[in-house]
Amino acid sequence: MNETVVEIRRYSGEIERHRHDYPQVILPISGALEIDLGHRSGRVSGSTGAFVSAGCQHAFYAKQTDSFVVLDLPSRRGIQEPDEDIPAFFAIGREIHGLIDYMAVQAGSRELSASLRHAWSTLLLDRVTPPNRPDRAELAIRRATAFIERKLADPIRIADIAEAAGMSPTRLHEAFTKRRATTPHAHLVAMRLDAAERMLADPRLSIADIAILSGHSDQSALTRAMRRERDSTPAEVRRNLLGRTGGNA
Repeated sequence: MNETVVEIRRYSGEIERHRHDYPQVILPISGALEIDLGHRSGRVSGSTGAFVSAGCQHAFYAKQTDSFVVLDLPSRRGIQEPDEDIPAFFAIGREIHGLIDYMAVQAGSRELSASLRHAWSTLLLDRVTPPNRPDRAELAIRRATAFIERKLADPIRIADIAEAAGMSPTRLHEAFTKRRATTPHAHLVAMRLDAAERMLADPRLSIADIAILSGHSDQSALTRAMRRERDSTPAEVRRNLLGRTGGNA
């Protein structure tokens, strides 16, 4: 998509989970729209709008035919790119309500020119983007890390982490490389080993249990990963942590 699209759209019933390669802003005119973004769910209503990142898998539902202003935004454009800056769900104040009312009238009465779409979108994004916001790459990394912490014991694909972070796998890889000098996969491996090492300090847990709880397929997989990444083994780490030369490994 090469230019901003601003339309009045009416939704009714359930829209199946889908994704698109451009970001989208959804603002209420009438009614409410339930949105599931995968990593977060919420409602677009009279006081709340929603931002859907490019590539984010999402679905939504409206109980009746309700109306919304929808902005389909090109990923690259002259105005500031909003990806990762705008919250998934944001409060709508008086100024935003004024912009919504204006656009509802304009879009309903005539075809919108490119210059009007551009100017209106610039004003809107300026008001929904928080001031003093953290770097968007940093926000994505924090979301990725929080997702890994929640799902540590589960099978996790890089695509799952990227979806939770609201970025494509390629962009998430770039964010980790620039901000952490590592990759999402290496970060996942390190977090799992860190968790395993913390649990090894608890003598009540067997190494086999710790392997599963830290997201490794079995004790052998944990041992291989720890030897490769930390030049040690779970048994050696446990002995060092417990301050003894023997013990139940």
